[in-house]
Amino acid sequence: MKRLTLMRHGDAQWKDSEVADFARPLNRRGTAEAEAMARRLAELALIPDLIIASPARRTQQTAEIVARELALGSRNIRYEEPLYLAGARDILTHAQAIGPRVTHLMVIGHNPGVSELAHLLAPGREIGGLATAAICTMTLDTDEWSAVAPALVCDVLSDVPPSRLFSSLFA
Repeated sequence: MKRLTLMRHGDAQWKDSEVADFARPLNRRGTAEAEAMARRLAELALIPDLIIASPARRTQQTAEIVARELALGSRNIRYEEPLYLAGARDILTHAQAIGPRVTHLMVIGHNPGVSELAHLLAPGREIGGLATAAICTMTLDTDEWSAVAPALVCDVLSDVPPSRLFSSLFA
């Protein structure tokens, strides 16, 4: 069995003409969201063996927060240039290339790619679009990452940061 956890980066500063999209950092809410979701992952005992993330500043910061909260070392994080604004198929290709020793892979990236991949792998499940710092985790009935496909998804759990859950109740 393998586990794939998809996470969207935390909320970032709004676009500023002086800051390139790639360099946009998390804002305070984004930092709090990432910390809350990392604690939620710990509560659920969903500790990844490896985190691969886009090298954009906001995804790096999210990955660092998750790694810190889950007591993962820097060797457990890889920044992959092709994941910056990658589509679902490109993210899946990266996941399928992961070595066999990794049982639980976490991908931290951008929308729409991470949300599209969640829907691609778990069609018909009520996942919705991944809000900032939201996660979608799924178990896969395979021992090989190269075999990852929708038919192998056993169960799916999606979760949002508490601030997003609270605001969605009153929207």
